[in-house]
Amino acid sequence: MDNNAKNSDKKPKSKGSFRSFMGGMGKAARNNLKIIVLSTVIAVIVWILVSVQVFPTIETSISGIPIQVQPTEYMVSNNLEIIDSYTGTTDIRIEGKRYDISALKADDFYATLDLSSIRSAGTFTVPVTVSSKTGVEYNLIETSQLAVTLTIDEIATREFTITAYAPDISLPEGYYVDEITASPATVTVTGSASVLDKISRIEAKAAINGEIHESHEVQTPLTMYTANGSKLVNDDIKISTESVLVNIPIYMQKELPLTFSFAGVPQYFDIDSLGFKIQPGSIMVAAPDDSISNLSELNIGTVNIADIRLNQTVSTIPITLPEGYKNLSGNNSARVTWDIADYGRLDFPVTNITTVNTPDNMEVDIITKELTLSVIGPSEQLSALTSGDFYITANLLGVSLHDGSQDVPVTIMITGTDGSNCLAVGSYRITVSARTVTGEE
Repeated sequence: MDNNAKNSDKKPKSKGSFRSFMGGMGKAARNNLKIIVLSTVIAVIVWILVSVQVFPTIETSISGIPIQVQPTEYMVSNNLEIIDSYTGTTDIRIEGKRYDISALKADDFYATLDLSSIRSAGTFTVPVTVSSKTGVEYNLIETSQLAVTLTIDEIATREFTITAYAPDISLPEGYYVDEITASPATVTVTGSASVLDKISRIEAKAAINGEIHESHEVQTPLTMYTANGSKLVNDDIKISTESVLVNIPIYMQKELPLTFSFAGVPQYFDIDSLGFKIQPGSIMVAAPDDSISNLSELNIGTVNIADIRLNQTVSTIPITLPEGYKNLSGNNSARVTWDIADYGRLDFPVTNITTVNTPDNMEVDIITKELTLSVIGPSEQLSALTSGDFYITANLLGVSLHDGSQDVPVTIMITGTDGSNCLAVGSYRITVSARTVTGEE
């Protein structure tokens, strides 16, 4: 056999050996990798078991635990609040079983402030308490925030009356500005009691100037002032309203003479003969419109002439004004002094008694045959009168008559020429007997 034939026989044999060799190496590598992985797992397990047995307790640090602040029931019920709300964190170092604490983080802990000692406003240093949310056992070795200093204040609500004014207005002659008011008249302010203590007044200064002659309403912001006159600005206090409506009432004023009316003046009586003086003679009146410009005097009431007595030379009349008017003079009443110094008084028995306007269906008999009148007047004229100068009349028009006896009012008339300045004082009645008349009678 030649060499070529030999060589051709050897070549295939070399390729097959190489492939066998590489296949054996791959299989060995795969087996070694499994051995390596398995060895690593076994080593970790062994390390854990050894660590637990040899080093059962470890130390670890946890950072950034939020410190929570919760007011106590006592603080809430007594309006005690923390000024400048506290926010902060604490770091801790703990020890414990490795398998208990090694995985703990900040979210697994509570950090709170112990506010149980706070019973009033002031500055307090309170401890920080750390506890576990999960119930894991551990020992607290160190806390970065052992205590926190807080400022506690009492939160109060107080009511203040608003001072409203318009210092820059002027009024023409004959006009009057009434009290300037605010609507609402009061505001409530809530905040630190120490800040509220500084508030001396709350003002509403109306932004209106120049001459005015009619009422105005102006929306006006509020300003708080301290006792020394400086403005108080504090963003931590709350006010029930930031602005109010300032009312500036303008009145027309005028001085009006006082007068009064007489009632019950007898026929033929000369009312001008009854001298009198009224005090005060006039008052200053303010009206919310120009209606006062058409008034030349002010009638304050009525005096019944029958009420005048010799021993009462002064009568009092209350001064009342229409709604909306103001009495700037402040007089609540006027005194009327009667000029009756030379007057006298006499009693006259009078029998001239008649009735008028008797209803057609009634028959009326006068039972009173004589009535004594008390008469006052100038002494000279009074002495010249006789009973025959007096006539007593019962006007039955509008009187509700019934069968039987009843009293009815009467009027007095003096016919004597000398009696024009005399009058019967007081009220008088007579008794009459009435009977219903049928159509057949």
